[in-house]
Amino acid sequence: MAIELHHFEPNLFSLKPLIALNEKGLEFTSHYLDWTDFEQRGPAGPELNLEARHNPELEGPVLVHDGAVITESFFMMEYLEDAFPGRTPLKPGTPEGDWRVQVWGRFNGERIAPAVSTLGCHKHLVPLLREKRINAAGLLLDRISPEERRNAWAQAIEDSYPPELLEDSRRRVGLLVERIETALAGGRRWLVDDAYSLADIDAFAMANPLPKLTPELCNAAVAPRAMAWIGRMRERPAVRKALALSRTGKPEEAFAPGPEHARWG
Repeated sequence: MAIELHHFEPNLFSLKPLIALNEKGLEFTSHYLDWTDFEQRGPAGPELNLEARHNPELEGPVLVHDGAVITESFFMMEYLEDAFPGRTPLKPGTPEGDWRVQVWGRFNGERIAPAVSTLGCHKHLVPLLREKRINAAGLLLDRISPEERRNAWAQAIEDSYPPELLEDSRRRVGLLVERIETALAGGRRWLVDDAYSLADIDAFAMANPLPKLTPELCNAAVAPRAMAWIGRMRERPAVRKALALSRTGKPEEAFAPGPEHARWG
């Protein structure tokens, strides 16, 4: 049972499988790649299969298990759940409960992840690329594929995020905070069936940077239940262990281009 995870700082997509692996008590080899130095494109990066080359998370983690190459962080967690059913279950195990977990996954993946990635890249990645003096010519953007990935890096290098995109991203982030607040109403501690699950891991990976990234939307005054839940998540041993893999000391400020924005929602 050889498990390897190629990942960046424990934030967003990389944070999800790191937490899931630790929650299930699985031993794995960590391969830290600095995506802002484009190490994922060099010899240190894993060999990708067809599905992995078209990963919609763009700069996302890669799980390798006994030769199987798995991408897309939510599906990666479901893969671990299926591959190791005897280890700490992270799904309710009922048809409706498992469906609700998947609904959270789709909501976060399609509507929230692009928004958080955009805001994080605009605030943190843009100045980092300038500090590293990375420009379009130096990165040879024309060699990056697919087109969505090339455009995403160009947008960060040029800081060409349209104001309306940033505003819509803030709106979508607000939807996540509101949804968490609603799910935790009535004294519930966790998002699905009041039992800790992949839904909590998935949503936390999106929400953890928000108190600093969008403090006006995620603070104790406007979202007390969400903030308390973020605090509970941060205290879990598996989460603490995942966050401890940070090399910058500020994982919530580590961003790379994420999924393309959906045309709905």
